[in-house]
Amino acid sequence: MGASGTLTGIGSRQPTVSRTRNEPIDLTEPARRGAAWLVLPAWSAVALVMALILRTQAGLPMPNALAGAIMYFSVLGVLVWLACRLDVRFDLWSQTPLTAIGAHTAIGVTALIVWTATQVGLMRLLVGPDFWGVVFRDTWMFQLLIVATTYAAGLGLGLMFQGFERERLRQQREGRLEIAAREAELQAIKTQLEPHFLMNSLNSVLALIRHDPSAAEHMLGRLASLLHRVFDRLNQDVVPLAPELDVLRDYLEIERMRFDDRLRFEIRVEPAAGDVLVPPLLLQPLVENAVKHGIEPYSHAGTITIDARCARDRLLITITDTGAGEGGTMAAGTGRGLELTRRRLDSMYGDGAHLRTERGAPGFRVSLDLPAITDVV
Repeated sequence: MGASGTLTGIGSRQPTVSRTRNEPIDLTEPARRGAAWLVLPAWSAVALVMALILRTQAGLPMPNALAGAIMYFSVLGVLVWLACRLDVRFDLWSQTPLTAIGAHTAIGVTALIVWTATQVGLMRLLVGPDFWGVVFRDTWMFQLLIVATTYAAGLGLGLMFQGFERERLRQQREGRLEIAAREAELQAIKTQLEPHFLMNSLNSVLALIRHDPSAAEHMLGRLASLLHRVFDRLNQDVVPLAPELDVLRDYLEIERMRFDDRLRFEIRVEPAAGDVLVPPLLLQPLVENAVKHGIEPYSHAGTITIDARCARDRLLITITDTGAGEGGTMAAGTGRGLELTRRRLDSMYGDGAHLRTERGAPGFRVSLDLPAITDVV
């Protein structure tokens, strides 16, 4: 089966500046501009209904009635917008319900006074000296009720929209914080992994120096080349599995020089699995664990097997050691190598990757189940 999938944003995440909670929501931003323009048809429809009422009841010509209605509800729309801005500016949404209701009541009364003064002036200009008798005398209470109801409905919708925006921004901030935390965790793990790998490798050389200096010199040369390639790879976020397994093969070759015939290993990998991207040195601590707990404590020969294959867009890797053999004892396998690997998987994949351990007969097995990702976007 082929590996598929993409890994988005690895190595290219840019720091972002989060919005402070007191900062007004800017409806001109591209993400909100479309939603803001939806308000205009709603206000226009209300203005058209008002124009028809003026045309029918007051006998105004339709152009005059429509112009008056547009001004009528344009002013009201601006007042609703200002009330929403004041809600953000003074954090009224975060106050107690009684405080918020009292503040919005005061703002609403002020808005209605401003609207009334504006409409009286406009009707005086549009209708003439008899504007009160023509426009307001018999319907002023009804019109005031309509305006108050429309203002309350518009304000409610505006505050609801701002509440949705605050929740969306909160989720975005939490997502950015989670990404930053994972990147910091991953960087911390890398700084631990370098000395961990280096000390294990140098211990192998030191062990060989005691009884075979020539072999130790040869091993040191190979180790220098291996470490150079390893530390170069640590600066990358993901690498293909195939060259990663080549690094493991070199490491096990070095360890085989140390243990002579006591260490055998086999690496099996499907072609499709070799193209899957994984964090660099993901398997190294697990292989070191297998050497430390499955080979080093015993006098008999042991085998380490690494198997990698793809199944249903997942990468499945198993690392098995023969351990103490049939009927023998075996280390628990819960040391630093497994801890490092679990933390790296969690930092890179979250819940998308799994690591399982099990005792075998003989030996110990570690199984990894990862997304089969082959592209970085």
